[in-house]
Amino acid sequence: MTTEKKKKEYQTFSLTPGIFTDTKRVLSPAEQAKRQRLLSALARSSQFLAIEKRIDTILEGIAKSIGEAIRAKYVNFWDFTPDNKSVYIRAAYGMQPQYLAHSRKDPMPLGSAWIGRAMQTGKVWATSNVQKDPRLPSSWLPAVKKQGYHGLMCMPLKVKDRIIGGMCIYYEKKHIFEPFEMTIAGIVANQAATAVENGRIFDELGAERIKTLSIVRSLNDGLIMYDLDDALVFFNPRAEELLWLKANDVIGKCPSKAFAEMDVYHKNLYAIHRLPQSDYENVEYITEGSHRIVLLVTKIPVRDEVGTKIGTVQVLHDVTHEREVDQLKSNFLTTASHQLRTPLTGIKWALETLLTEKEGVLTSMQKEIIQKMSQTNERLITLINDLLDVSRIEEGQFGYNFELTDLVTMVKEVITGLKGDIVNHNVTLRLIESEQAPPQVSVDREKIKVAINNLVENAIKYTLKGGVITLSFIAEKEFLSLVVHDTGIGISEKEHSFIFNKFFRAKNAVLLETEGSGLGLYIGKNIISHHRGVIQFESRENVGSTFTMKLPLSKKKMPTM
Repeated sequence: MTTEKKKKEYQTFSLTPGIFTDTKRVLSPAEQAKRQRLLSALARSSQFLAIEKRIDTILEGIAKSIGEAIRAKYVNFWDFTPDNKSVYIRAAYGMQPQYLAHSRKDPMPLGSAWIGRAMQTGKVWATSNVQKDPRLPSSWLPAVKKQGYHGLMCMPLKVKDRIIGGMCIYYEKKHIFEPFEMTIAGIVANQAATAVENGRIFDELGAERIKTLSIVRSLNDGLIMYDLDDALVFFNPRAEELLWLKANDVIGKCPSKAFAEMDVYHKNLYAIHRLPQSDYENVEYITEGSHRIVLLVTKIPVRDEVGTKIGTVQVLHDVTHEREVDQLKSNFLTTASHQLRTPLTGIKWALETLLTEKEGVLTSMQKEIIQKMSQTNERLITLINDLLDVSRIEEGQFGYNFELTDLVTMVKEVITGLKGDIVNHNVTLRLIESEQAPPQVSVDREKIKVAINNLVENAIKYTLKGGVITLSFIAEKEFLSLVVHDTGIGISEKEHSFIFNKFFRAKNAVLLETEGSGLGLYIGKNIISHHRGVIQFESRENVGSTFTMKLPLSKKKMPTM
């Protein structure tokens, strides 16, 4: 008899969250009013998801809305501790602040009480009268009586199959939970779970954004970002230092001619924005005004997650110190080269005079020694001339006089000058000419012959005995190309990116030919670039190399004569 009485004192629930229906039953006016309040509360709780970003504020709003609608004593939301072994109250309606503080200070073990079971099992746990429910530990009863509630329902907050929290509804009196009420509670729990998950993602994105901004702001390079309308949308502190402009003064503005006329610093930004450069290309810019620095500007497209371009970034790297050091080295090389060329020229003439035997007949041994000395002296003179050319190129004093010229004729002149090298290296050189003469190009004859000579001489020097070198021409709509192909030692792939660097020589080239300055391709590339041309190459080690010099045919692109 006693057992039956106790059963009537409470009802328990342990259900998987879902839709609980009782549509067949006729509702009383009071029940209809209650359901109307629940639906209104559901609508209000949905609004919090749209207008709020702070997760705790959202949860507090949902708790208050649903608590007032169902006339509950308390509604609260629970979260896991960092170790996921305990749970605590994160937001609540109706509860005194000390209870929330106590929950955070002394969290409840996962799996204990109704909320602990709900968050552990993923099921709804409810009782119509917790004070009479034997599953409530007797030690907890005084606290429950003090808080003054009887009916209790706890359900998990789930995202897909992952439990991320819990929600509890407390009633002051004994309460039988109806299916419709549990359905609404389940929907509210889903809303809260969505809010918590979105809040977590938002916080993570916010933290990542802060971290990214911190990194960007502390970079030693200036960053300027433009949107698709060319308006500035980002200007980091380093850009402010380099250009002597404040971000607040330029953000949102488009660098226009009127913008440039404001002062010399705005003019610098305008000029940088207008630099003729393709994506990922580096271009140097020297600022005007009292704050004179040399900037290496790199243009980078900005794309979204699907690859659509949404803007452009220019990276400003201060290379002032490097250029000052380069200038010092260039000055030294120029001075040293001039000082060395005079005595070397004197030695050259002295050796040539001895070889004429006007001052006396030489023995064969003496003649051989003098010839070797003369060859060595010539190599030194060539090196000195290369160094002087490099100095003039870097100082902008490598003057050009352009005229329309037949490229084939110049190539033949270069081949004639290299006949001795062709014979000494025992290689075959073939010049392939088309029946129709290629169009003329605008070049500085002496300078372009230096570039051609360097390409052909390298092919001869680094092709083994019996190898073949082929020179051919390709006339296209925009360019006339000279193609220099050899069956030589080639260049390893890992060294491709250095091949046009000053003083660089590939390892296999050094082993084959110890003599060489590593300046030929550097000088050649600079000459071709000043002709608004392009030099390209393909190479495989132990297979051979193909260098292609492309000179513009379009009058708009040809260098001015």
